[in-house]
Amino acid sequence: MLNDKPCDTCQHFDPILRGNNKGLRPTKWAWCAKHSIYPMKEGPGQKFPAGVQRMTDKDLPAEPKIVKKGEVVSNCALYQIKQKTASKADLLNKLKEQQGGRLV
Repeated sequence: MLNDKPCDTCQHFDPILRGNNKGLRPTKWAWCAKHSIYPMKEGPGQKFPAGVQRMTDKDLPAEPKIVKKGEVVSNCALYQIKQKTASKADLLNKLKEQQGGRLV
């Protein structure tokens, strides 16, 4: 099956973060969590996606598969559409609707 969707719409798109004086922000580059082999342990401040494949030896280097936002990998059979997460405001509005417009 040929993929026609950009990588950044995939569940496995793990953006590389870059820090500045305003905090961390995602870059246009990411690890493909399904095609990469992550280091054995997270470094300070790192959080790997659940279920990623990890190196078995702490001295072995990681094997990242780097993808770019907007890139389409047509031979990727592991594409999964990203699950939409609700914002706090969306959840509060839904709760208001369920309770007839009142929040206690």
